[in-house]
Amino acid sequence: MIPLPNAIVEKIDKYASIKKLSAEKKKKLFEIVTVKYNDGLITPGDAVGLIAAQSIGEPGTQLTLRTKHYAGSLEVSVGQGIQRVIEIVDARSQARYPSMKIHLNRDVLKRDKDVENFCKNLVDIKIGDIGTFVENYTEKIVSFRSDQEKVEAYGLNQEEIMDLIYEKIEGENDKGKQKGTVYDSKRFTNNKQQINLHFGNKCPLYDIRKAILKWNKIQLFGVRGIDKAVIIEKGGETIIQTKGSNLKDVLKLEGVDTYKTITNDIFEIYKAFGIEATREAIVKELKYTFDTNGIAINIRHLYILADLMTSSGVIQGVVRTGITGKKKSPFARAAFEETVKHIITAAFNGEVEELKGITENIIVGQPISAGTGRVR
Repeated sequence: MIPLPNAIVEKIDKYASIKKLSAEKKKKLFEIVTVKYNDGLITPGDAVGLIAAQSIGEPGTQLTLRTKHYAGSLEVSVGQGIQRVIEIVDARSQARYPSMKIHLNRDVLKRDKDVENFCKNLVDIKIGDIGTFVENYTEKIVSFRSDQEKVEAYGLNQEEIMDLIYEKIEGENDKGKQKGTVYDSKRFTNNKQQINLHFGNKCPLYDIRKAILKWNKIQLFGVRGIDKAVIIEKGGETIIQTKGSNLKDVLKLEGVDTYKTITNDIFEIYKAFGIEATREAIVKELKYTFDTNGIAINIRHLYILADLMTSSGVIQGVVRTGITGKKKSPFARAAFEETVKHIITAAFNGEVEELKGITENIIVGQPISAGTGRVR
């Protein structure tokens, strides 16, 4: 039998020390782990990639288009079905249901009221969320009217929020003066319930509309990207579940447990923590998705996929622009998608097909270099 690696031996010693195992029991544990370790080794030539693909792909056909909802004062949805697996494997830069689980440092946020305020202050509030712009293109006047119900729902002060919006629009106006697409004047009306903005006669209507779209997106409060947030209890711990994600900015907030707070956005993890953390996140997210659908997959298959997606140091999806499109073999590229394009491109570039991989050997009818095909 192959001896155990030093890392596993150290873990056995640590476990035996914690559990205070006798020398006899420690020896028995060592023997069991050695047998299990050797049983888990693959035989040289095994097509582990094909086995992993089959082991993930076949159970994947049983996945559904499920979405989990966290009920609360605001509803938060998290994708958990086939669409979640597809966006991870394809390495899509935008998750369909980006979400975070924010764990809190209760030494800082001691009271429930503190947690509620923290949760409320997370939500990204823009000008367009608390009012509307009304256009009068004939007179070239744009009026912003606040929605009293929305202002109260966010727990904001009407007068203070209107003053803030007034200042924010003024700031955007200063930035736009270089382009010449700005209003001439603005003023409050109706006891600060409305802001009127007057544009010059020569200002194009297109520029007015463009300015309105920009003003609607001006951030007033919260963390950019967090659309909703609800407080949930899990395992006796208070957690904030969000719709939307901004890992870097959330980790900077006081009261956040930076060791436990996570996001399901693979690319945010990559930007914040690097490729090794991304590899673990890919495995964890895929395992969680399959587990929630009652599908058991050996985690080693998921690690093979994650290793393949992250081996180059960046995230690459199993798509024609990712891993498949970067294969050296023209036949392997052509076997996936856009067959004629890859064949013609390879011919024009004078590429040589070396017939080293499995796919290209199957195409030409030769024995593959795996399993018994490795025997010459």
